[in-house]
This record gives sequence, structure tokens and C-alpha cells, in this order.
Amino acid sequence: MVSELDKVLVAALTLVLMVGMGASLTPADYGRALERPRPMLIGLASQFGWMPLLAYLAIRVFGLEGTDALGLMLMACTSGGNASNMFTYFSRADLALSISMTAVSTLASVVMMPTLLYVYTASLAQAQMQIPYLTVMGTLALMLLPIAGGMWVRHRSAETAKKVERVGAISGALLLIVLLVTSVSDQIHLVLTAQDTSLLACVCVAASGMVLGYAIARLAGLLPPQRRAVSLETGVQNTPLAIAVILATFPDADQDALLKLPFLYAMTALCVGTVATLTYRRFPSA
Repeated sequence: MVSELDKVLVAALTLVLMVGMGASLTPADYGRALERPRPMLIGLASQFGWMPLLAYLAIRVFGLEGTDALGLMLMACTSGGNASNMFTYFSRADLALSISMTAVSTLASVVMMPTLLYVYTASLAQAQMQIPYLTVMGTLALMLLPIAGGMWVRHRSAETAKKVERVGAISGALLLIVLLVTSVSDQIHLVLTAQDTSLLACVCVAASGMVLGYAIARLAGLLPPQRRAVSLETGVQNTPLAIAVILATFPDADQDALLKLPFLYAMTALCVGTVATLTYRRFPSA
């Protein structure tokens, strides 16, 4: 079970992570989103349109129930994060578009995440759990403050912002490690003994999200670097944000079980994202 000390540590690391994310953003990132709205809108449609739908279908097809169903849906409704930007960079994709998508989707998630959870979980009879929609919205809104703080650092000093950004990226990695290490007896056991259906559901959602994001971007006439950015931003979700929302808003009794699918999805998305990155590098004009 996640202890109170773990929660404090997670809160601190999440705060640093969000400041680091903000330090990687500038008002120009939002300006680019307004200047070329079509790629951005296609990306947001993939992020908040296809992913929750794919998760819902996977829940139905693989028969996920209770906290497994809700955990996967939470991941699918989360915005993009630093990991997707990293994969975009290594894929030689449109990094500016990826960063812009992360910036806009993080803002949009304040409203979109609780709304999508309400729409999809309302029809999942097996997810018999009281979801604190307003608390989720409030938690996400509060997380915008450290992002704004990071942007202020970037505005004052680009050199300092680079250091803060690196520290934030390290904090994101430490956040996952801390939760894994401090919860070995519970979380690692839950992940390693996950049912085949849970693993298959995560693989299908991550892989199909990337494929569908790429396909829609291609049909919309986006350039190859933009397609790759949309693809990766769609399938690689912001796991630290999902974990922070679970720990900050759900009852203690439900937290351990809810964390299982986000952990499993994070590991799956990293593997699928790596395969996608290698593929995109091998076929750069696709």
C-alpha cells in the first residue's frame, strides 16, 4: 500500500515534474497552436477522441472490471507528457507540434478528463465506484500552477529553464521508480501477476492508438514528421499525471488497485513507443 510518506514524496516529485514541463514551454508554443490549428485539432481529436474510445472497446472486449477498467480509462483520458516529447525527438518527428500538443492537451485535460470519465464510466456497470469528478478537475487545475511557474522561469532565463527542465525530467523518472520500489510487495506483484487480458488490453490500446493517430493524420494530409508526432502523442500518455490524480483524489482503499493498470500501461507504452520510434527512423518518409 502507498504510505503517507510515499504520497508526500510523489507530490513533491510531481510538483518538480510539472515545473520542469512548464520550463520547456513558452507562449510561442501556444501561439504555434493557434497559427496552425489543423494539426493541433487532429492531435487533440486523437488524444481525447480515439484513446478513450479505444480503451472503452478494450474494456468491453477483454472483460475488464472494477478498478482495472477504471484504471485503464484514467490512462486513456490523460493528456500527453514529457515521454511523448522524448519519443518524438528520437523519431525525428515534429517536436514543436508535440510540445504544443502537450501544452494544449494539459490545459484541456482539466475539463476533458473528468468529462470523458463521466461519459464512459457511466456505461460501465462493473465500475461500481464513486468517481470524484469535481475533485479530479480541481487537482488538474492546481497542477497548472507549477507549469505556469516553469514558464515564468523560461521567460526570465532560458539557461535556467534548461536546467529546471532536466531536473523535471529526472523527477518524472524518479516518480515511477519511487512508486515501484516503495510498493514492491503490492504493485510489482500486481503488475507481474496481471492477467493476460489486462496486458493485452494495454498493448492493444497503446498500439492501436498510435496506429490510428498516424492513419488519421495521414488521411488529413499532414506531413510525415507531423504524423509521427500525432501518433506518439496519442499513444504515450502522461503516467505521472494519472498517478498523481489517483493519489490525490481517490480513497486510500482503492488507490493500490487503481495504480495497477497505469503502471502496466506505462511499461507497455514504453515498449510500443520504442518499436514505433525505431520504425519511424527506419522509414522516415512514411
